[in-house]
Amino acid sequence: MKYHIYQYGPGCKWMDNLQEAAEYFKQLSDDGRYTAIGITEGAYAVDVVIKGQYAKGQDFLISQDIRQSKLFEEKPEKMIGALSNLYEAVGVKAEISQKMIEDLKDLANELDHELDEI
Repeated sequence: MKYHIYQYGPGCKWMDNLQEAAEYFKQLSDDGRYTAIGITEGAYAVDVVIKGQYAKGQDFLISQDIRQSKLFEEKPEKMIGALSNLYEAVGVKAEISQKMIEDLKDLANELDHELDEI
């Protein structure tokens, strides 16, 4: 699993180490239009945390894209763990990140039930 950090203008940087990626993301200015850190695995990538203009006045905005991503669909447990670690490393407030994690666990259970029915 890799982490990508994208900033509108300069573009994208990929990193293997979560702590290094989180530190790099945190040091980027948030006065730009779009800055995001996300998870990349194989051919799939999904933005996870956004800052800057798109964060709508908050320090961070948790992207909802993970809900519809192939990464989550194929490996929900792995992604929930990775998201939890990423939220903590970046500094997303616990009450916000925990709500998202709980919602994703519920969604993973729904996906599991749908597969059982097939």
